Amino acid sequence: MQITTKNDDASPSPPPDSHLSPDGMHHKDVVRLFLQSLFDMGYDNAAIQLEQDSGITLETPKVAEFRQVVLMGQWSKCEAMLPQLCLEDQPEVLQQAKFLIRQHKFIELLQDRKLMKALSVLRNELSCLGNTDKLHELSSLMLCSSADEVMRRIHLDKSIADTRDQLLVHLQHCVDPAIMIPQNRLSTLIHHAYEWQKHQCAYHNDSKHFSLFSDHMCDRHELPTRTIAILSGHSDEVWHVAYSHSGRYLASASSDQTCIIWDMQTLQRMKRLHCPTDASFCGWSPDDSKIVVCGHGGMFITWDPFKGTLLQEFEGHTDDVACCVWLPDGRHLISGSRDNTIRLWNMDGEVVTQMKEERVVDMAFNGDQLIVITFQKKISVYNLQGLQFYKAFDIAEQYRMTSLRVSQDGRLALVNLEDQSIHLWDLSSQWLLRRYQGHEQRKFAIRSSFGGAQDTFIISGSEDHRVYIWSKDHGSLLAVLEGHDDTVNSIAWSPSNTMFASASDDHTIRIWGRAQKPMESLSSQ
Repeated sequence: MQITTKNDDASPSPPPDSHLSPDGMHHKDVVRLFLQSLFDMGYDNAAIQLEQDSGITLETPKVAEFRQVVLMGQWSKCEAMLPQLCLEDQPEVLQQAKFLIRQHKFIELLQDRKLMKALSVLRNELSCLGNTDKLHELSSLMLCSSADEVMRRIHLDKSIADTRDQLLVHLQHCVDPAIMIPQNRLSTLIHHAYEWQKHQCAYHNDSKHFSLFSDHMCDRHELPTRTIAILSGHSDEVWHVAYSHSGRYLASASSDQTCIIWDMQTLQRMKRLHCPTDASFCGWSPDDSKIVVCGHGGMFITWDPFKGTLLQEFEGHTDDVACCVWLPDGRHLISGSRDNTIRLWNMDGEVVTQMKEERVVDMAFNGDQLIVITFQKKISVYNLQGLQFYKAFDIAEQYRMTSLRVSQDGRLALVNLEDQSIHLWDLSSQWLLRRYQGHEQRKFAIRSSFGGAQDTFIISGSEDHRVYIWSKDHGSLLAVLEGHDDTVNSIAWSPSNTMFASASDDHTIRIWGRAQKPMESLSSQ
């Protein structure tokens, strides 16, 4: 938190003309941004020299006084200064600032165990400002038995400042930004520029930091569009592929009633897991020590993928198990079936929780919520609390969906539809963000995927035997890849961010990369 120090003995130069520069910025605003950054980085002498040379100060004496008043806890004087700092046309902001100040006053009295004074502030100063829900939360703090318990409770609520420095940060949102520059403003603007550069680059696929000294643009040849290997170990259609979290291994599930584990360093088969029926889905446990395979006739099995030993058969579903997800603890699985149930299991094959859901097609877990798509043309979102499901909301779709993927940050849901389109949904706002079209999908379930270091691509198979790649943000079609001889059913992006796998009805898996090496065709019988 910067506090401007002025040298009263210095004779500042006349400030430069504050008219707009050719790039549209006020000279004075730029200098103030530099001053704030210099003070934040500890270059106080350089900041003071810039003030002297430019004749421009970071903040007025009134703002510096306001900071000091807050840090000294002079609450009455602090409130008296607010009308000079808050936006005049927003009286609700002034009331919000008063609430923040009185709330902090109440918290400090609780910490000092001055309970009667704290109660007086709650009843006489805070209650008249409204915000009933917050008042109930603050009232509950009166029951805390010690100052330490008060602090523990406050730390769980990010809307309550637990220090006067934090109170200043919260109050800054209520003050006219032209008077009191928001914290770390130049860093924020640079971050915006950095994100804009990434957004403008349709081929961005690099998690490394790049320089802002020149305009950023990734080479389009960095996009994995070349077949670098063909894995030929299945004797029938390959319906699903999934990379391990480490990226070292790939699992493929097939209608030939097997799941093959591939070593992606050697591109050789490690294990072939023989299933009792067609395998349509496979998924790695969080630590990659187990793999689950599910499919027709209620099949739902966990394996040790490296020893090839069957660990557990989960019995109970009476129809095809379409999909399953691991919980982050690695000790529970959720299965979705066309028998109209979703079940949560422990590793001993026991059902912990079960609920009804119409013919589950696919599902995903984003860390807090279970996202499910069904034959009923809806995306259902459940909160999971204490291993129990609680419906949060539904999102209606116009056509039947065949697959679901969730972005790395858990905010976005990608669904394939039978009308030959792919939809991208924002789960928090429940807004349809974008549609992707160009591929063919009429009869079969096709599982699309996010791709890229930061989910910058959308990749899908197609019934025309091709693989399609779009820019997620721009919606533009970046590449159409040929090579398969039949429908491409499933896409899996590698955690290495340099390749992806596609599974096809032509019995093969193709590995696509950007390496300029001869293609390998690998058979594993």
